[in-house]
Amino acid sequence: MAQHPAHSQDHRHPGQPSPVAVQKALAGIDYPTTREHLAETARSHHADREIVELLDRLPDKNYDSPAAVSKAIAQVQ
Repeated sequence: MAQHPAHSQDHRHPGQPSPVAVQKALAGIDYPTTREHLAETARSHHADREIVELLDRLPDKNYDSPAAVSKAIAQVQ
């Protein structure tokens, strides 16, 4: 049985890339890393434009793990 949309665990805004898609775009990246390196890596993996733009909007700081990137993404939404 399908879940009712109000009970979904996916709290993304419409059109927002999934966390899995973002991490796939960042596959192989070494941490800690910068916002610029995150976006460059996504571009080099031919990530969707939405993912690259999302990474470009993150605060300009060092990210020490995939979890730190996911947390920052949640805060810019």
